[in-house]
Amino acid sequence: MTAVRAAVEILKREGVVNAFGVPGAAINPFYKALKEGGGIDHTLARHVEGASHMAEGYTRANPGNIGVCIGTSGPAGTDMITGLYSAIGDSIPILCITGQAPTHLLHKEDFQAVDIATIAKPVTKMAVTVLEAAQVPGVFQQAFHLMRSGRPGPVLIDLPIDVQQTEIEFDPETYEPLPVYKPTASRAQIEKAIRFLVESERPLIVAGGGIINADASDLLVEFAELTSTPVVPTLMGWGTIPDDHELNAGMVGQQTGHRYGNATFLESDFVLGIGNRWANRHTGYALDVYTEGRKFVHVDIEPTQIGKIFAPDYGIASDAKAALELFVEVAKELKAEGKLPDRSEWVASHLERKETLQRRTHFDNIPMKPQRVYEEM
Repeated sequence: MTAVRAAVEILKREGVVNAFGVPGAAINPFYKALKEGGGIDHTLARHVEGASHMAEGYTRANPGNIGVCIGTSGPAGTDMITGLYSAIGDSIPILCITGQAPTHLLHKEDFQAVDIATIAKPVTKMAVTVLEAAQVPGVFQQAFHLMRSGRPGPVLIDLPIDVQQTEIEFDPETYEPLPVYKPTASRAQIEKAIRFLVESERPLIVAGGGIINADASDLLVEFAELTSTPVVPTLMGWGTIPDDHELNAGMVGQQTGHRYGNATFLESDFVLGIGNRWANRHTGYALDVYTEGRKFVHVDIEPTQIGKIFAPDYGIASDAKAALELFVEVAKELKAEGKLPDRSEWVASHLERKETLQRRTHFDNIPMKPQRVYEEM
């Protein structure tokens, strides 16, 4: 079969059922294979950048599946860069597939023969122009492995038109996805982290987008309830705990914060960050203010993320779900043994701030202020 037909068969066996894109001369062999292969619905975008955002939105709405966007050579790939940057910043796996000029015309300033792999490298986990047709199955297999392993993120595969049309030997019936790798916390690591929490008086949990990516929101809420620890969701972690839950302490930060969230954070003496990256919209630029007077434990799937912004008192490289399963297990044991401290006063103080430090919305001014409009809505 052609290399692109093999690629389509791999997409189906990796769970892809939807794709978004815009056809064009250099990617039309792939589109032909997509049509002949069946099993994957295609949504025609009006712009290739839009297709990349559609793929990202699809992945966000369908955890475990991966959005795919497709475009022709040259401007299609460069248009996707914004979508790739968005996806890697938020740890969202999407697969971008671009067409390319024939291999013998690369680096000769041929029509739309841009070196998209080099352009996309800083905003992807892998960006590659496939020069040998026989490598196409392996490259697609590696792409799905990388997108799903460790910290999720996007991949771009660039396919010269002659590579797409070359026939190769490939048996789709025996294809198997590569095992996904995710680091897992040990029991000893979780026990040490919980000791920080137990020894503190005013602890907080900072819940990041890694919890959503790991489908571990229920575990987070269970752990917070077991230990009576208020939770600060980051912007990417919004939704990990319901807004009306008594342990939701509000958001913190210079753009995304609540008054009561910032006030409660400044009262804390210990912070357990799970699946977050200490983004500056959350911490602000004055890290001394953010860190002074409190200890930090950081749990993240990406080992190099720990200590990247500031050095925590303890760090654990782990998938959020694997870590939270152990956090819940250890917390249940400590509660049964009566070793979890009473946090009722701390929770009550956070609830008081939540009730009293609301943004002002009631204005009688004329002309009418925008805040009044939202209050009435």
